[in-house]
Amino acid sequence: MRALFSHLGVEESATRRLLEDPLVRRCMLSVVEGIAHFGIRYPQPAGAPVTIVWNFTNRCNLNCLHCHQDSSPGCSSAELTTSEASKVIDNMADAGVAILTFSGGEPLLRPDLYEAIERANDRGMLCTIASNGTLMTSDVAKKLAEAGVRRVEIGLDGATAETHDFLRNKPGSFEATVRGIANCASTGFDELAVTMTQHAKNVNELNSTMELAEKLGATRFYLNRLIPAGRGVEASYLEVTPEEGIKSLEALYSKFYDSVQNGVGMQCYARGMTYYARLSHERSSGRVFTVSEALSGHERMFQEKFGLEVSKIVRSLAAGFSGCSAGLTYAGLTASGDLLPCVPAALKLGNLLEQDLEEIWIHNELLNYIRNRKALKGSCKRCAYSELCGGCRFTAYVSHGDWLGPDTSCPFGPKIR
Repeated sequence: MRALFSHLGVEESATRRLLEDPLVRRCMLSVVEGIAHFGIRYPQPAGAPVTIVWNFTNRCNLNCLHCHQDSSPGCSSAELTTSEASKVIDNMADAGVAILTFSGGEPLLRPDLYEAIERANDRGMLCTIASNGTLMTSDVAKKLAEAGVRRVEIGLDGATAETHDFLRNKPGSFEATVRGIANCASTGFDELAVTMTQHAKNVNELNSTMELAEKLGATRFYLNRLIPAGRGVEASYLEVTPEEGIKSLEALYSKFYDSVQNGVGMQCYARGMTYYARLSHERSSGRVFTVSEALSGHERMFQEKFGLEVSKIVRSLAAGFSGCSAGLTYAGLTASGDLLPCVPAALKLGNLLEQDLEEIWIHNELLNYIRNRKALKGSCKRCAYSELCGGCRFTAYVSHGDWLGPDTSCPFGPKIR
């Protein structure tokens, strides 16, 4: 790893600091193991998922119109017991998972959440939580921090109660969510992210929602699109137009670019829209861009520790980090312990109570098919940005029945080489 950093022009002192960081070291080790298992590839699969998003429960106190898990207060789908959850956590830790996100449903509905977080934290995983925020009291936020949560993510789907409550399908959720975000800001997590799912009725509130999120103390902002799974299929009538989608990405990148250039302000990313990397690369002539849904190298947590060294690595190895992370560095996990290619994809690859995660990850035929990005088809294959973007693989599967098909959500169309 030292030789690699040296080849990329990273100074020796920065290399030492990078390798001393537990999260960086765990991620880099997974990349090395991925090379050992799969050879050098672009993009590079890790030796195990770097990140797993775990739907810890499918129960939820809300009944959101767009929920790709079809979660609700009355949801009774199977979920692991506390002891089974501990075994699954150990399985993930043994495989080398670096980041574990507790999601749902609403994860705060499970009383044993804190126990699970403590176990995952003790096993060396960085723990994050994705919540609707309505149950996030000051006491809950403090308990999460004490258990080991480092990053929190809360959904805010508009700058007004009318807009937010429409998608969340429950009056009063806006005020509760705003309080929840403020409570997390007061607690002081390493990172506080606000996510917004864009649709036809809130697309004109993007800037005001970003402003509200930053005012409440958010350090990161994610713009999501409607995902065609669960109740999200029925919400497809709310899709924005391609022109609206591009305009939103422009606004998102403008704020992201300013935060990088000025060293202050909330950093903004897009989810389910890998073409955000294309837009950011084009707008900056390849200087300031994202390479996955959550990585640019300019993250504050990296800059505070390592200066600009991580951004150098990301730029140099962009083709190795880029695009949809399904099957490469990320996987989903159901409440009953089934591994999924990504969270919305209800395709069970194996159960972590019954099989080693590493065994599933390395040998599963579907995952190995998804990883073969050199075999992309249609417009994604023809596009000059196939390496940096490559399209959302789940959208390709839903649209064409083929994980390597074209991403029909792309508002740009292919840029011919």
